[in-house]
Amino acid sequence: MKNLLSIFSITFKGGLFFLLPIILVVVLFQKAIHLLQPISHFIGNALGLNRVMAPYLVAIFTLILICLIAGYISKLGIGKAMINWIENNILTLFPGYKLMKSTFENTAGIEMEKDFPVVMVPIDGWMLAFLVEELDSGEVVVFVPSAPNSWEGSLVIFDKSQIKPSALSQKEVQKLLRQLGTDSKELWERNRK
Repeated sequence: MKNLLSIFSITFKGGLFFLLPIILVVVLFQKAIHLLQPISHFIGNALGLNRVMAPYLVAIFTLILICLIAGYISKLGIGKAMINWIENNILTLFPGYKLMKSTFENTAGIEMEKDFPVVMVPIDGWMLAFLVEELDSGEVVVFVPSAPNSWEGSLVIFDKSQIKPSALSQKEVQKLLRQLGTDSKELWERNRK
């Protein structure tokens, strides 16, 4: 009975965390379309688009245009400064934010400002870690993720001479941790070369 309840709990949580981002995107998209509908009705009427779907299409197009403009602004000096201020003063309150951000950017194929190199650290054998910072004292700060949830872990300081570089990417380590090391032979062989 306890095993069945555990399976149900894990499956339910997996489904919840799978659906939650999708639902969040749909709700935010719906709210954005709702906010843009008065403008889209005006534009649709001005262009002679009086069909039922025309306001929605205009709202979607307007939303895409706003996202493109916001993306362009975020690459400019003032946009970068604003994003840096928000990240440094607000988002740092959320544990693991920078690691999550760089992982999502890597997965989405977005050019990252900061890539956390994968290293091996000597803790009860060799453990995978992300090199977070190099200190002036010759020491390094590493984040040692736990498995399967790589957003949890420990922040540890080592002498730089104690760590080994790794050929693994951040994305590969995330996958490896989620799979609890299964089917990892090819990755380990490549890392040893």
